[in-house]
Amino acid sequence: MHWRTGGLRGLMLIVCVQALPAFQAWAASLKEAYDLAGPAAGYDKYLVLETGVTYTGGLWIGQTFNRVTAEFEGLGEDVRIVGNGAILDLQGQEICIAYCSNRLDIDDCVILHGDIKFRGYDGGGLYLIPDGSVRYVTFYQPHDYGVRMFRAGAGVLVERNIVVDAVDTGWDFMFLTGIPSDWLPTGANFSASLQGGWNLYENWSYHSDPLVNADPLRHFCMLCDYG
Repeated sequence: MHWRTGGLRGLMLIVCVQALPAFQAWAASLKEAYDLAGPAAGYDKYLVLETGVTYTGGLWIGQTFNRVTAEFEGLGEDVRIVGNGAILDLQGQEICIAYCSNRLDIDDCVILHGDIKFRGYDGGGLYLIPDGSVRYVTFYQPHDYGVRMFRAGAGVLVERNIVVDAVDTGWDFMFLTGIPSDWLPTGANFSASLQGGWNLYENWSYHSDPLVNADPLRHFCMLCDYG
């Protein structure tokens, strides 16, 4: 695992990201782009985003867990997002692939105010672990984390990303239950699962607050998904 923290380079990145709205041509919904995308190159959904466009809102791929019936609902899809330098303003939401044996590959974009999560489940005869990759993505003020693994990660490549100023939004929620736990703090730029592992290479992490930046756990941490 390779990681870096920095000072001046991070400040330059913040200035550049904050200036991005002046260059935005128009905005579109990320979910609408997903719905319109067709299959290609072995993926069920192949999204090619446009340079200069801001895509808003989050995206959920795969299944959800119904706590009333204790069953997983929905279908998984293999998804490729070609960023082309587009801006994804998630507006406090997330791009999440969950509880499926599919993959999400995303690269070459800027993500604001949101995060990317991989959620998996292994138990009761079910093996629902997503794979994929997050490469060459710049995150600015992501909510909770930049990249987060929940009982997943062994098959996910996280390579050459930049995460700046992950926002501490309070306690995260325990696996499947939706109950917050003080053992699951947010605000780390990269967070792995003790139950899932991860593959990180040449990522760069920075916090503009010097005290926060001096805390290694605000850059890279490993959390137990059960709290």
